[in-house]
Amino acid sequence: MLPGGRGIDGLDRLDVRLVALLGLALLPIGLIAMVQTYRVIDNADEVARAALIGHTVNAVTDQREALVQMRGAARIAAEIVATSLEDQDACSANMVRFTRRFPSVSFAGYVDNDGLVRCASSGIGTDLSDNPVYRRWISEDAGFFASSQGAVSGMPVVSVVEPVRIDGRSIGFFGVSIPQAPLNIGSEEAGIESPLATLTMTRTGEVLSLASAASMTDILPLLPDFDRFRGAIFGGARQIVEEGPDGRSYIYTTVPIIPGEIFAMSIWRSSAVSTGGLTAASAILFPLLMWLVSIGVAYFAVHRLVVRHIRQLRLRIRAFTTTRRVLPFRDGGDLPSELREVVEAFEQLTERILRDEADLENSLHEKDVLLKEVHHRVKNNLQLISSMMNMQLRKTTSEETRSLIRRLQDRVLGLATIHRNLYRANVLSRVDSAQLIADLVDQITANADVSDGAIDLQTDIQSVALYPDQAVPLSLLVTETLTNAFKYVGSQKDERPWIKLGLTESEGTVTLCCENSLGPRFAGDAGLGASGLGSQLMQAFVMQLDGRMTVRESEGRHTVTLVFDTSEFTDEL
Repeated sequence: MLPGGRGIDGLDRLDVRLVALLGLALLPIGLIAMVQTYRVIDNADEVARAALIGHTVNAVTDQREALVQMRGAARIAAEIVATSLEDQDACSANMVRFTRRFPSVSFAGYVDNDGLVRCASSGIGTDLSDNPVYRRWISEDAGFFASSQGAVSGMPVVSVVEPVRIDGRSIGFFGVSIPQAPLNIGSEEAGIESPLATLTMTRTGEVLSLASAASMTDILPLLPDFDRFRGAIFGGARQIVEEGPDGRSYIYTTVPIIPGEIFAMSIWRSSAVSTGGLTAASAILFPLLMWLVSIGVAYFAVHRLVVRHIRQLRLRIRAFTTTRRVLPFRDGGDLPSELREVVEAFEQLTERILRDEADLENSLHEKDVLLKEVHHRVKNNLQLISSMMNMQLRKTTSEETRSLIRRLQDRVLGLATIHRNLYRANVLSRVDSAQLIADLVDQITANADVSDGAIDLQTDIQSVALYPDQAVPLSLLVTETLTNAFKYVGSQKDERPWIKLGLTESEGTVTLCCENSLGPRFAGDAGLGASGLGSQLMQAFVMQLDGRMTVRESEGRHTVTLVFDTSEFTDEL
C-alpha cells in the first residue's frame, strides 16, 4: 500500500500540482519585470535622497567652513595663551585682537581649572564654576558647546573650547563664543520644495541654530528621538523617515558639520519628493494579471483534458476494489489516447482478476472439502482402531495387558479428537486449544477407573490457536499427563483428591500445568520419573514442541509444567 500523500487539504491533487508548477515556471518572468521596475524606483529614490541631502549640505556649507576654521584658530590660540599667562594685560590684549580678527566671534578668553576668567576680550574675573556649560568643558575637555545664554555675552552662542596645557598638564581652557545665526535656506529647486526647518545640533541633541518660517516651539516636537537615531546621525549623510506627533510622515536629512560633534538636520514633508509610485503599481499589476490569467487557462486545460478523466478512473477503481463492481466509463469520447489505453488496460485487468478469483475460490472450496474428508476419514479409522482395542480388552484376562491396551486406546482416541476438531473447524489450518483439551478431558475422565465425583477435577484452559504440528504433540502430552494424574492421584485423610489442569498464553509463550494431590493411593515408584513408555513419549512430545518440562513433588502435590513458544506451520512434525 502506498504511503499517505504529503499534501495539505487537497494541495496534493494533480491539477493543483500541475498549475503550481506552471505558476513557478512563469513566475521568474513576472519577477524580472517587477525587479526592473523596482530598480527604476530605487534609482529615482536615490536621486531624490541625494537631492534632499545635497540641499542640506548647501545650507550648512558656510557654517561648517566657519566652525572648522574657528576650531583650528582656537587650537593655535590655546597654545599661544599657555605662553602669555604671566602678563594678564598682554593676554587680554591678545584676546581683543583675536575678536577683531574674527568678526563672528563675540568672546575669546582663558578660564582656569577653578572656573575663573583670567584673561579675556571681556568679562575678566567672571566665575564660571557653577555654570553648566563650564562643567561640560571639564567633562568633555574640548569641542563645540551650545548655550541659549552665554555666561559673559548673555546671547545664544556656540562655544569652541580647547584645553590649555603646559608640559602636557591641563591648566584651563581657551574658549571662543560665536553667536548663533539661522542658516541660509536657499529657494526651492526644481521638483523639491523647501524644508520645514534646518537646524544645527550638538552631539547631545542640543539645538545650535534654527532656520525656519515656524518657531522653535513648533519645530521641536517634530524632531526624532535623538538617542534612537544617534548612530545613524553620526554615521555620515543620512535620510530618516519617521512619523511625527501629528501622525504625518516626515523625512529627516542629516549632514555632519564637525564629524562626531555637530551636525545639521533638515525636516521635510513626505511629499517633498515623488518616487513615481503610480507607475510602479501599474508595472507590477500587469505581469501579475498575466500570470494569473496563464494559471487560470492552464488549470482549465489540465482539468478538462486530464483530471476529470482520471477522477472517473479513480471512481471505477475504488468501486471495483470495494464491491468488485465494474462501472461504465462516461464521457469517453474525448479521451486522450494515453488515457484511453490506461482505461482499456484497467478493464482487461478487472476481467482477468474476476476470472482468477473465481477459479481460486473454486480451488479453495475443493481443498476445504478434501481436507475435511481426510480428517473425517482419519478420525473414523482411529475410532475403528479404538473399537478393535475394546474387542481385545473383552477377551483379555491379564490386568497388565488390559492396562497397556487402555493406555494405547487413550492415545489413539486423543489423535481422533484432534482430527475431529480439525474437520469441524472453520479454519482447517488452526486448532482451538480450549475445545481440543476440553474434549480430551471429557474422554479421559470417561475412561478413568473412578466413580463420579470421587475426584475434584478443575480446568482453566485459555483459548490458543495452534497449527497441527504443535496441536498433535500437545494433545498427546495432555493425554499422557492427565492419565498419569488419574492413575496416581491420592489424598490425605478426610480430604477429597483433586486434579488441576491449566493452559495459559502470554506474548507467544504457552504454559501447560497439571497438578494432582498425593496420598495413600500413590502407586509406588512407577511415576513420571520412571523409565516407562509414557515417560519416553512425554519427552518425545516435549522435543517436538521445542519446549521445557519440569516435574516436581512438594507438600502433598505432584506438578508437571510445560513451557513452549507458538510457531508457524512447518512441514516436519
